[in-house]
Amino acid sequence: MSNRLRIPDRRQLSSAWIEAHKKHLLGELTRQPAAERRRRRFVLVLVPAVVVLLAATAFTAYSLTRNPTHLESIGCFDRADLAANTAIVSADGRDPVAICSDVWHQGALGTPVPKQLVACVLQTGAIGVFPRVGRDTCGALGIAPLPPSYAAEARRFAGLQAAIVARLGVPASGSSKRGPQCVGQTAAITFVRHVLDTLGFRDWKIEVAGGTFTSAQPCAEPSFDTGAKTVYLIPASR
Repeated sequence: MSNRLRIPDRRQLSSAWIEAHKKHLLGELTRQPAAERRRRRFVLVLVPAVVVLLAATAFTAYSLTRNPTHLESIGCFDRADLAANTAIVSADGRDPVAICSDVWHQGALGTPVPKQLVACVLQTGAIGVFPRVGRDTCGALGIAPLPPSYAAEARRFAGLQAAIVARLGVPASGSSKRGPQCVGQTAAITFVRHVLDTLGFRDWKIEVAGGTFTSAQPCAEPSFDTGAKTVYLIPASR
């Protein structure tokens, strides 16, 4: 299994934008609201239709006891090794172990399916889920176990994503079209700011990325980066 996957290109983005978000790796594409649930995509798209580098080195960590800072995505490792192949999927507020269990059972990480999985916090602030080995898998890898506080924060962030995506629409991916909504730049900024303030994310900011809004690309697609506390609005065609 290769640890580098590609989503078909949909539009060009600046190399600076892509490079900045490769560092987070856990950048974008919220899971659809519960009412729109469908088969999970296994590759997280940092911005719609951008090449995603899944090299596990981007997840490498060497020990820090900390709370996760990247809540939008989960890294599912195919073995208890920081250099293992990794499937990166969008979070939906559930336990990361349950999310990666789905990935395993759908065949994305090979066979056999591990009897137990364990969630850890990487130095990047990302969440990695590994097959359990021994009594303390996270400790053996030199990283911290996922704290109990994650559950509440994950649900809170999932609520933010759902509220914004419901208004702006589901971003396009390599295998699906964007939602039917088309909200312009000004209206999108006003709406997202209201949602952030209302739901207790006042310290978050809003930025336009991936180009400029034009008559050919008038619609705002949302992208989330919890590490940077930013909602990105990406210009898209109707």
